[in-house]
Amino acid sequence: MLLIGNPIVQTEQPGNAYPELPNAPAQMQNIQKYFSPSQQQIFACDRASPAAYLSNHPEQFSYIHFVAHGTASRASPLDSAIILSTNPAATSAAQDDSFKLYARDIIGTPHLHAELGYDLRLLQHGQAHIFGRRTCRPVLGFPAGGAHNVIAALWEVSDASSPELVDKFYGELKRGKSPNQALRTAKLLLLHSNQFHSPFYWAPFQLYRGS
Repeated sequence: MLLIGNPIVQTEQPGNAYPELPNAPAQMQNIQKYFSPSQQQIFACDRASPAAYLSNHPEQFSYIHFVAHGTASRASPLDSAIILSTNPAATSAAQDDSFKLYARDIIGTPHLHAELGYDLRLLQHGQAHIFGRRTCRPVLGFPAGGAHNVIAALWEVSDASSPELVDKFYGELKRGKSPNQALRTAKLLLLHSNQFHSPFYWAPFQLYRGS
């Protein structure tokens, strides 16, 4: 498992386009408990940078999970990006883009070979699950990068319900369910809960299959 999330984004743009995700730490903890310490690489806060993904040989992981915002570009899909932490070593000219892991960067890395991924990968059936508010549709490059299954959101995701959905999803995977079965069960469990029964909380998550 390569787990990257709860990034710190600093931009020169006015306003806060990518606000903090208060429940990101809880979501990451819910994922970590399904893997032994020796089976996971975790990059959080200021360490959750594009370089953490690009320099840690993502092709060797069975699962990759991002807990972060994302942006999607219909006009130029390769400009879609996962929003991670700003690289403090970047020059001032490059600083404003140093927090974006672009789809073109993902495609440019060695072919993913994930085995049954929780978030993105599976050696032969790579899976990418990108959770967070403002997540983008699966135009981020993971299918082209080798991921066989991608979970992305159709609309802005609730930071409140994501930790529980992710926990139930990974729990079902651990029980041997396929990704689509695990996601369906996780969504049904939220549907029948007291707090997150509204479709707003569980309906945006969709499973897409890459080629």
